[in-house]
Amino acid sequence: MRLGDIRPLGFAALGVALVSACPTQAVRAATVSGMSSGVVFDEQGLLGRFHAAFAPDRLPRHPGLNVQDEPEAGRCGTPLVIDYLSRREVLSSLTTQIIDQYLAYADGSDTLLSAEGRFRLSYLREGDNAVPLDDLDPADGVPDFVARVAAYLETAWTVEVGEVGLRAPPIDQPVDVSFRRMHFYGYAVPVDPTKGSTRLVLNNTFSRFPPNDDPDGNVAGAARVTAAHEFRHAGQYAGSRWSEGGWTEMDATWAEELVCDQVNDYHHYLWGDSPVWRPHVPLDGGQTGTGSYDDAVFQIWLARRWGEGVIRDYWERRAGAPLEAPLASWDGVLAPRGTSLAASWADFIGWNFATGTRAVAGVGYPEASQYPESTLHAALYVYPSQVSGEVEHLAALPVQLNGFAFLDDQLLSLSFNGDDGPGPLALALHVMTTDGGGYLETVGLDRYNDAEVVVRTPASELRAVGVVVGNGASSGPARFWTLAVDTIAGPPSPPAGHLLGAEPNPCNPATWFTCEMTARADATLDIVDARGRLVRRLWTGSLGPGSHRFHWDGRTDGGRPAPAGVYLGRLGTARGWQGLKLTLVR
Repeated sequence: MRLGDIRPLGFAALGVALVSACPTQAVRAATVSGMSSGVVFDEQGLLGRFHAAFAPDRLPRHPGLNVQDEPEAGRCGTPLVIDYLSRREVLSSLTTQIIDQYLAYADGSDTLLSAEGRFRLSYLREGDNAVPLDDLDPADGVPDFVARVAAYLETAWTVEVGEVGLRAPPIDQPVDVSFRRMHFYGYAVPVDPTKGSTRLVLNNTFSRFPPNDDPDGNVAGAARVTAAHEFRHAGQYAGSRWSEGGWTEMDATWAEELVCDQVNDYHHYLWGDSPVWRPHVPLDGGQTGTGSYDDAVFQIWLARRWGEGVIRDYWERRAGAPLEAPLASWDGVLAPRGTSLAASWADFIGWNFATGTRAVAGVGYPEASQYPESTLHAALYVYPSQVSGEVEHLAALPVQLNGFAFLDDQLLSLSFNGDDGPGPLALALHVMTTDGGGYLETVGLDRYNDAEVVVRTPASELRAVGVVVGNGASSGPARFWTLAVDTIAGPPSPPAGHLLGAEPNPCNPATWFTCEMTARADATLDIVDARGRLVRRLWTGSLGPGSHRFHWDGRTDGGRPAPAGVYLGRLGTARGWQGLKLTLVR
């Protein structure tokens, strides 16, 4: 049955069913119903959001604004649908009538059954909700736009259900899909809460949305990610009936990257309250008070660290326990994997720091170099120095250490003193070296949340060091910490030898090699040919500090004249080998 054209079930029954599955929303609805003035204000705000999405000409206009002005395109409309259904019973009949009309299902003049028969796409060729009518590839009477969306939806099903094992919508009939002109990418609407079925409504052109990286263009990219995103909402509803609040949007945005990682539309959201750009904002904070679009990296990290099965297990757990706190469900699926959210928090906050110009190949997110860089809590340039702060739950505060140019081979010494209160804090160390490399470490803290750490890379080889302090608790007050940074003498450098030159070069046949030692050490001076084969060993043994000269008469170890060609004088010490090219002419 279709929501909107079968009244015995209708929106009212769906609203009650959704409220019973979402206790938080039920409490919110009950609170609103007990505040008459609040109902009016909240009701007008809700109705205004629907007007903005579907009929912006019905919004009040400020003086000086052109009546044709329209709001910018929005994201997913499913949260607005959920919000509406959760409090439909306390809204006025006029408001529900208007919103029900916006959400009512309308058959298009044409339909297309997708290749595998899983989706039935209904579309219009005329009017405001008409789709682009180009029919070239192939010219088969079906608009290319509709045919491609059908293919994108089938791909989403194949990846999300077939490959990862996420729950599918009920398969007794195809999922209904329609198109309309609106300021959302798309949205999902429940059809039958007893079965867990939904229908999907997608934008009719996918124009006016932010650019993306899809090689087939922005419209194709927006349509692809919407197919993956809204189909994921259908799978969520089939399991836990959207009992997770904004975490459903985080999951659906992760599904975009899972199904079509070439598009990267989610990169736009990372500039919001994401743990990458604003790590000091709790993962369940920001505008929603739960996870949301900008937190998709949380599930990207989880899937990279423990495989996509951890995501599948989470949503299956939610289906069986929809009243469990969403964050508790994560601990429930991480426990069999030998960890918890708090215990693995240092790893997550380290990944979120290693982005942008801080990205190091092979460390953290595969697309880390394309992500923004987190805002810093502090940056240190002179040592000794000290910094402190308070880190909220499910958040992090990054400190960056710089200014190593004059520290030579000294080592950085870190003294971390964390809040002694219950529950562990988290500490991650991100080291970037002058050769473009680097590494990420999680630092073990003692039972008092303290640690003493020496960065093992000499200061002369450091580009920057990130020290990220985190609080992986799922709730509770902010935790205080202090970080002191100083330098200590590094281990003495091993003696080094330098091959300064050969004179003459080219030679015919004899030449003199000059080398210099920084201290007494064992050294070897060889002549090798262009293929690396030993021709003559000029010296092996101990050499004192200072300059030394060695003569080569152009002969091999066997006493025969070496043929004309290119050779290499090679000096070896405890620090390795240094070569000097030499040309022998005859």
